[in-house]
Amino acid sequence: MPRPRAADAYVAALVSADPAWQAVLPAMALGLALPAHEAEPMGPRNPVCRICFHDAHPSDRTLAAYFRHKEGSGWSDEAGPTAAMLTLEEADALAAGEWPRPTPRDVWVLHTLLDLLRALPAGARYGQARTRIKASGLLAVNTPQRCQSLLESLAFLGVLANADFPGLLQRFTTAAERDRRPSPRIEAPAPLAWWTGGDGVDEALLARLFGHLARPAREPAAPARAAPARRKAPAAAGAKKGPAPLPGPVAAGDVYAVRVREDAWVAAYCHQTRTDHKGAVWGCMEYLDLCGPQPPDAAAAARAGYRDRRGGDRWQSWCRGLDKTAGVKRIATGIAAPAHRQPAPTRIPSGSAADLKHLASWHFALD
Repeated sequence: MPRPRAADAYVAALVSADPAWQAVLPAMALGLALPAHEAEPMGPRNPVCRICFHDAHPSDRTLAAYFRHKEGSGWSDEAGPTAAMLTLEEADALAAGEWPRPTPRDVWVLHTLLDLLRALPAGARYGQARTRIKASGLLAVNTPQRCQSLLESLAFLGVLANADFPGLLQRFTTAAERDRRPSPRIEAPAPLAWWTGGDGVDEALLARLFGHLARPAREPAAPARAAPARRKAPAAAGAKKGPAPLPGPVAAGDVYAVRVREDAWVAAYCHQTRTDHKGAVWGCMEYLDLCGPQPPDAAAAARAGYRDRRGGDRWQSWCRGLDKTAGVKRIATGIAAPAHRQPAPTRIPSGSAADLKHLASWHFALD
């Protein structure tokens, strides 16, 4: 996979291309740096590999593609090297002509963002950099998460790094090294967690990666951005808000109503629970065949079967935050698991309760 093509896609993802293309260049960096090794757990209660962040949890291609589209890359200890492998596989399946090429506006935005980082005060941390990037309005997707993932990817490569915490194009660092943070309040991984404005940017690495993309003499016009259409169904006469959420800890047999949008609710069944090494409780969830403009009730949940993906495949996911996520509320407890003609999936991904909202369209006709 030619590095200039991956670098071009990275720059195009700033404005003109899908943010998912940002992930290809960091994935290539990991592929070039990662050595063959035996699995070495972080600790007796943490099976994640201290060399590469890999663990035994399966990955869902759809969910991984969704996060690339939403945030760019932003890999964490929950994704591990599998996320990079999936990125490279899917990119490599496309012909060279299908890869995005940066527009003059993309290249100008790249250089402008780098100037912004160079101008930060010596003591500035990544939070200040993220705030300034968002305030600039240069990225096509201008959310805090998108700005953060851009900074993390630049640090992952080594553009934002220092001698003690280099990026992967400078020197391979283990997962344990990248997991070190100056304090428990710092969420960003190394090198970004340890980078400051005084460290500047690695100009030599920038020249290797993007030296073929000369800055335009003047600012190219920004693309027109249409205001997103918000779709909200009018409130029906006598419409009810639905039952209040049931309190209590997550348990097998629970059913949760999930608000997909203002006029659409679905439901998901909890098969079992587990508690991870951090004390977070996860529920193994599967959609029920319930979809409507109002939250379903316990009686409907007790009668419903499962709702498979549109292609007919059965799907489940481990979800955390079921009792803390807006738009997700427990409506029934102690419901017997419905029968299914297919066995339970052998590969069950992990995510958050909010993913039940985003992935509902793979099961229900919500257009």
